[in-house]
Amino acid sequence: MKIKKIPNIFLDIDDVIFDFSAGFANHFNIKPHKSWVESNRMKNRLEQLKQQKEFWVTLPVKNVPNFNPKGFVSARSIHKSWTKESLSRNSIPGRSNIHQVQWGESKIAKLKELNATIFIDDKYQTYKECHQNGIFCILMSAPHNMKYKPKYRIDNLDISNIVNLYNKFKNECR
Repeated sequence: MKIKKIPNIFLDIDDVIFDFSAGFANHFNIKPHKSWVESNRMKNRLEQLKQQKEFWVTLPVKNVPNFNPKGFVSARSIHKSWTKESLSRNSIPGRSNIHQVQWGESKIAKLKELNATIFIDDKYQTYKECHQNGIFCILMSAPHNMKYKPKYRIDNLDISNIVNLYNKFKNECR
């Protein structure tokens, strides 16, 4: 499929580009989560990871897009330079345009500011929030979101699949 113009596609990073769930489970010697629940234990673990650069720059790659995204919007309360380094180490396209919000903070304002046409995230709550705020979002499959049945879901970052879902969405809105 030849795509004339790629829309403004922004990607989340954790569990979209990098396998945060597996890295987190491995780091803390626990089983991968089938559900992310904000708890004191989770917050404490994230606080511990805030200072551990090596964790963030060596997360395993989950997906590499076969296109150049406009950039990334991710909830990471770490140094942005670590995010840039990890994307660069793995030759991830679009790595020069990184935006981070704090853990638990909404990404909507940033996505609107960036004029995002499409956003891909692994968090079902973000998927819903995007659609409620006029941003087309596709849910990236991950172990912690398989219980949800969104209308728009993908398993990889193939541009043809992404554009097909976006066109389907636009046709349904007519």
